[in-house]
Amino acid sequence: MIIRVVTLGCKVNQCESASIVAALKTFNYNASEGLEPADVYILNTCSVTSEADKKSRQYLTKMRKLNRNCNIIVIGCSAQNNYEKFKQENVVAIGGTLNKVNFAVKAVKNLCENDDYNTISDIILYDNLLKSVEKQCEYCYEPYPKFDKTRAFIKIQDGCNRFCTYCIIPYLRGRSRSRSIDDIMIECDAISSKEIVLTGIDMSYYGRDIGVTFGELLRALGKYEARKRLGSLECEIIDDAMLEAMRQGNYCPHFHLSLQSGCDEVLRSMNRRYSCDFYLDKVNLIRKYFVSASITTDIIVGFPTETDKNFNETCDFVEKCGFSDIHVFPYSSRTGTLASKKYRPLHADVVKNRVSRLLELKANLRGKFLNDNIGTTASVYVEDRDGDYNVGYTPNYIKVYSTHPCGSIADLRLTELFKDGVIGE
Repeated sequence: MIIRVVTLGCKVNQCESASIVAALKTFNYNASEGLEPADVYILNTCSVTSEADKKSRQYLTKMRKLNRNCNIIVIGCSAQNNYEKFKQENVVAIGGTLNKVNFAVKAVKNLCENDDYNTISDIILYDNLLKSVEKQCEYCYEPYPKFDKTRAFIKIQDGCNRFCTYCIIPYLRGRSRSRSIDDIMIECDAISSKEIVLTGIDMSYYGRDIGVTFGELLRALGKYEARKRLGSLECEIIDDAMLEAMRQGNYCPHFHLSLQSGCDEVLRSMNRRYSCDFYLDKVNLIRKYFVSASITTDIIVGFPTETDKNFNETCDFVEKCGFSDIHVFPYSSRTGTLASKKYRPLHADVVKNRVSRLLELKANLRGKFLNDNIGTTASVYVEDRDGDYNVGYTPNYIKVYSTHPCGSIADLRLTELFKDGVIGE
């Protein structure tokens, strides 16, 4: 029997899918990742937006095209958010994100032990799982995933305590739970990848529940020669101690610093607990330690309280920060959040026009960042093939096209803009 795990959404999901494959292999199942022909699929879903929910459901059809008689086990945030929408013949949606690895393995074992191969009989009830969310107070330890790719993703934390008014994830992932430094280091000891990426649902909360700090973790991981990259952060975590630990520990100067709006009024209605001035101070502090840092961000466009004036303030603030890239998201109302109960969404045309304006600004800022780096020399980790070139990334996450062999790290001079990056010689 062939089992394939298919992953949608964030890097945390990627880590957890790799853990599922590792766990299944310990039971001698033929398991791997990828949308390929299989007898059983495990679909690890995302629910950060309504579009993500829709995409998750569409994958059921894609799997049926590969094997009309396949069995499908759906896990992850979208399954927990609304498992009813996945109900189909030979599909079981498990509303369990806190222990998704255990749930996925249990579902496979139940399926394999069932005499009727084309029926999944053991459905784990969504309501029972929800009752465990508030009681969950420790990190859910999982099998160490194995990454065959050039980067290894290390999950250091799960859950979220913030309850931003637009976000469903705290209700699905539960409270913030940190993994011990010792366990993280055991996993790092076994990694041969040349780059390590630390990830979590809210890494900025790391350690608060176990009595350690994020800076302590960074210093502990500084001993590894692999270059290290951080996932998404909240601005509150940026301080001198953290940045000094990064500077001394071979961490990449690439900061994805979540913003969501450049207007204080909108930030308050989002329950984002910082001001634009506070955020800008953190941006300036980063550039004090890393002059050529790439600072990227997320912005939600068209939050229900956002006026034209508020949006213009966001555009002005984005330019002031000088982001190297922006992930632009139109506001997506998520049932169960405070924003969905309290506010009426803006007209779709208003949101669409604002998205277009911000995308244009994003392109201008991205172009400026790339141009500012032309003529500099950077260490490029060459990872993959793209047309006539091999491609890789600089520490500050500029995509570089070159002729250097894949798997190599080379000091390249960035000479000219090319496609979505630059040429390196």
